[in-house]
Amino acid sequence: MTIFQSFVRLSLATTALALGSQAALAVEGGTGAYLPGSRDSMAGFAPPPGSYFTIDVFHLESQAPFLPIHGLVLSDVTSAATVTKLNFTQSFTDQLWGGQPYMTLTIPYVTGSLSFAGELANGFSGGFTDDQSGMGDLTITPALGFHSGKNHWVYAASIFAPTGYYEPATFDIPARQANVLSFGKNRWAINPTIAYTHFDMTTGLELTASGGITLSQKNKTTDYQTAPEIVIEMAAVQHLKNGFAFGLAGYAYQQTADDSGTGADGVRGLTGAKSLQASMQGVGPIVTYNTKFGDTAVSMKLKYIQESNAKRRFESNVLSASLNITF
Repeated sequence: MTIFQSFVRLSLATTALALGSQAALAVEGGTGAYLPGSRDSMAGFAPPPGSYFTIDVFHLESQAPFLPIHGLVLSDVTSAATVTKLNFTQSFTDQLWGGQPYMTLTIPYVTGSLSFAGELANGFSGGFTDDQSGMGDLTITPALGFHSGKNHWVYAASIFAPTGYYEPATFDIPARQANVLSFGKNRWAINPTIAYTHFDMTTGLELTASGGITLSQKNKTTDYQTAPEIVIEMAAVQHLKNGFAFGLAGYAYQQTADDSGTGADGVRGLTGAKSLQASMQGVGPIVTYNTKFGDTAVSMKLKYIQESNAKRRFESNVLSASLNITF
């Protein structure tokens, strides 16, 4: 059974669990398929017909006191992960059901570093490290957007395909090396989402909110069923006439039920936890800038999120940057 093998896997790679005396791993590997914080400013605004390319880079610094995996009890866990997402969006000319249809293909690449202490049942203890890079799970997101005056909303469904790097955890005790990082979830998942944006062009005030739920298949390799995960994301942004905008963005994460399967039962048995449900919130500043180079529209975004009140997950500091180019 692997518990932490998918720590920086994306779609995310972003978060893992915090294990205390009353806590244990939530979603398998500590992360869901959907990366919280992926939707913020203008999330409810469907792009006009055209082709778009976006680079999103997320850097996460995380820590957890304890973590069980493959008969080991890991302690003093620290991690750093950089997730680079290449997004290709095509917004179509013909309308569908009165809305603007578009589709996005996301290709994630993850670089992760993990350090921890290990303690075996036979009394061996010592430090371990793991540094790896690899592809995450491909994501396809069909969406349909609608506009009415100052109000804009999008219906989308992200489909996560199990194409990323995935291997069971292994340990080389004499060399104090571990292979615990995987970048694929080894299961299909879908994330239906509704996003809404209210944007007043006169005042420049933008209010955006989105809500989605991630439904995952069971990981047959580990017999671990991750329970549904709800993510609510919000942003309040003031746009200026010079192209800059600034404000606050945040999100709240909550599992709706307990994880199941023999993999989850093993975690409960190892830690004595009664529940594996995870929750977390995060908030921080966001700055965007929109401009043009000739006929090419370019937008940039910088955001910092500090997570808090995490249960059975890592608490992370997340710095992200985005560059969008319209063709």
